[in-house]
Amino acid sequence: MPQIELAGALPGPVAYVLAGGATFGATQVGHVRALGETDIHPDFVVGTSVGSLNGAVLAEDPAAAPARLTELWAEVTRQEIFGTALNHAVNLATGKPSVVPNDGLRAFIEKAISARDFSDLALPHTAMATDFDTGRAVAIDEGDLVSALLASAAIPLVFPEVERAGRRLVDGGLVANVPISVAAGLGARTIVVLDCGFTLMPPTRDGTYTDRLLRTAAIMASQQVRRDLESVTDRTVLYLPGPWPLKIRPDDFRSSTEIADKTFGMTMAWLHALDPQGPGRYGAAPTDALTKSDPLPLPDPKERAAER
Repeated sequence: MPQIELAGALPGPVAYVLAGGATFGATQVGHVRALGETDIHPDFVVGTSVGSLNGAVLAEDPAAAPARLTELWAEVTRQEIFGTALNHAVNLATGKPSVVPNDGLRAFIEKAISARDFSDLALPHTAMATDFDTGRAVAIDEGDLVSALLASAAIPLVFPEVERAGRRLVDGGLVANVPISVAAGLGARTIVVLDCGFTLMPPTRDGTYTDRLLRTAAIMASQQVRRDLESVTDRTVLYLPGPWPLKIRPDDFRSSTEIADKTFGMTMAWLHALDPQGPGRYGAAPTDALTKSDPLPLPDPKERAAER
């Protein structure tokens, strides 16, 4: 029996929306574990980038997803997905179109799920990508599943683009990092948002190229979230909490279990106190912190260096 009964207060259909955020996706492990302690069951799933992968695990077997995601995220390493710095340098020096080949990511996806086609999943799942030629969001919900997840997570310059149906596809986070409006467009009346907190990427004192690039991407993504939330005021939106901002780089998996455990505890406490009373947003989005008058604290550069 579930510990927390909420389904009776939530209109259907219910969609789980899983945001992009690379290794920040460890938060979604805690979210899924906590939701598994409720009587809420998604009717369909929408995911972007790492959220599309976590979402595929969830859509393949909702009951087994908490344990499966916990196992996967406890084992994955940076080298497994991104390779080594030497390989990066070689790829850059030889003019390769991306710093990292997607072989490691493909192997991880194929290990994470048994399904190879969207029709193999127990729940409908939509993976968001971006058409690199037109800049339009592309919702993929049929056909080959592995290539769809690769496209959804194909960070430009980092991973190679993926061609599907004559389109050059890259990471969906460029235009729909938290695809709330997509779920609404698919008919969801209750939208459960599993954000990674990527939009709360704080400025840093060291000002490296990587940090500036990540900060730029986070600012762009935050605008999309605000627009989407403004468009779904007639829906019930459960915005699950997380330990934001995360003090890790989005390519560092070493704190995944700790992040998942902390998110689980925060989400369980939040769900126990939740009392939905009709349409509206319940819970704070990471982007809410960016509208406050108090500036975000700047991380200490020595602390950042130690984390790397």
